[in-house]
Amino acid sequence: LKLVKSCAGHTARVSSSSWNGSVVSTGSRDRTILHKDVRASEDYFLRHMGHKQEVCGMKWSPDGQQLATGGNDNKMLIWSLQSHSALGRFGQHQAAVKAIAWSPHQHGLLATGGGTADRCIKFWNTLTLEPLKSYDTGSQVCNLMFSKTVNEIVSTHGYSLNQINIWNYPEMTKVATLTGHTYRVLYLAMSPDGQS
Repeated sequence: LKLVKSCAGHTARVSSSSWNGSVVSTGSRDRTILHKDVRASEDYFLRHMGHKQEVCGMKWSPDGQQLATGGNDNKMLIWSLQSHSALGRFGQHQAAVKAIAWSPHQHGLLATGGGTADRCIKFWNTLTLEPLKSYDTGSQVCNLMFSKTVNEIVSTHGYSLNQINIWNYPEMTKVATLTGHTYRVLYLAMSPDGQS
């Protein structure tokens, strides 16, 4: 393993990141979002500020045009590299927004998940900046990911169920529930071929 580049700019821990081509965007406890082009010499080329607390989740849209960020301030914001201010600001969650996923099947469809006091998966149309639906999962939502091959979404959970659910979208009927974890399921990865 060889260090290729190190970038400065945040004044507190980096708690979220997302790639968009040669740009890596990072969110921090210092409440800022920095965008760095790894090919350039400067530490970052754009700073976004909009969250009142730590930026704990972020994900670039599949087309690379919009960045969704979630914070410990219970807010979800939509950004663009072409704008210095947020395109949209949403406060419907009742807890931190760490879980964020974009649909690879429907342009502009975003899913976000709230923490223990919220327990909801919310869906958004980011092209019109409108909320679509909200589903109470009964448990802290830690991570979300859409399937690449079928219109399903996987959610991982913490308090109190510590499980993994596979949902059919848009009906949000459970396809499967996987149990066995004794603590919250923070991370989630899909196989490169999208089959599992």
